[in-house]
Amino acid sequence: MTKHPLVCDTTLLLYLGRIGQAQLLPALFEPVCVPEPVASELDMGRLMRRDTINPRGLDWASLVPVSQRDMDSLPPNRLGVGERAVIAYVRSHPGYSAGLDDRQARLLAEIMGLTVVGTIGVLLRAKEADLIPTVRSLLDAVQSEGFRLGIDLYQATLRLAGEGGGGEK
Repeated sequence: MTKHPLVCDTTLLLYLGRIGQAQLLPALFEPVCVPEPVASELDMGRLMRRDTINPRGLDWASLVPVSQRDMDSLPPNRLGVGERAVIAYVRSHPGYSAGLDDRQARLLAEIMGLTVVGTIGVLLRAKEADLIPTVRSLLDAVQSEGFRLGIDLYQATLRLAGEGGGGEK
């Protein structure tokens, strides 16, 4: 399996960290980059929940600077600083994927021609690589931690994972 570079936004690290699956990132991607504004958002998160992942303590995560000029050069948007930093970094580093879950951030990145992968995509890749036995239990776990996922996407994800997907959750 070829590992591609990934630049992570807050939600990807937050939810995979909360369900104890952050190690899927270096198993699937290399390098795994975390823009400094994302690390700062996670620092703020630890003020509310001490178990929030700290990318500074991960030997597989590289903290990367993102210039304000690069973020300001993005098309007009209402995204948070973390999402803007991810998109700006990926834009200036061809071949890198943007690790984003926010719908508006994903749309902007895709419009700009960037490759996007989110929490669901990581879980699907992990199952395909035999790193996890099922997607369903981890989807349920991230939802129990507050990850928003509509029933249609939940069911479609299970179908893609070969785990059914029909009926109720």
